[in-house]
Amino acid sequence: EGAGGAGSSLALRAAMVHVIGDIVQSVGVCVAAALIWAFSDRWLDASGVSYWYRVDPVCTYLFSLLVLYSSYGTMSEAVHLLMAGVPSDINISEVRSRLKAIPSVVGAHDVHVWALSASKRNMWAHLTVSAGADSASVLHAAQRAAADFGCDHTCFQLESEGHICAALHCGPPDVAHDHSHA
Repeated sequence: EGAGGAGSSLALRAAMVHVIGDIVQSVGVCVAAALIWAFSDRWLDASGVSYWYRVDPVCTYLFSLLVLYSSYGTMSEAVHLLMAGVPSDINISEVRSRLKAIPSVVGAHDVHVWALSASKRNMWAHLTVSAGADSASVLHAAQRAAADFGCDHTCFQLESEGHICAALHCGPPDVAHDHSHA
C-alpha cells in the first residue's frame, strides 16, 4: 500500500480480521467438540439425545454474528471508497477556504476530494484568479495546499475573474457546488 504502511491498507486489515476470526472460530469449534465428546451421555432430552449436541449449532450462530459484526467496518469503508466518498478527516469548506486564501485566487468552486484507497487521495477544483495572476505560482500553491490535506494527485482549473463556466455545468464562481458523497 505504499508509504501509508500496513495499517492503512483496507485489504490487509480485512485479511487480518478474517484470520483472527478464523482462529477464534477454530478454538470455539474445538471447545464445542470437547463439550459434546465429554458430556454426550449426560443431560438427555426425552428422545435420549444429549442437549450438548446443540452446542455446535449455537456456536455456529454466535460465530456468524461475530463475522457480521467484525466485517461491518471493513464493508462500510470499502463502499465509501468505491462511491468516491470524501475522506472522513476532510472538511470541504476548509479545503475551499484554504484554496481561496492563495494569493490572486478570488474564488474556488467545484471542489472535489476523494480517496482511491486509504493512502491515495485526489483533489480537483476550479479556481477563479484575478486578472494578471501568475498561473504557475497559483498552481504550485494549490498543489501545496492539496498536499497538506494528504492529496497527492490534483487537477486544478484556473479561470479568469468574471468567467462563468455554466456551459461546463459547474455554475458561477463561489456558488456551493461541492460534493461530499458522505
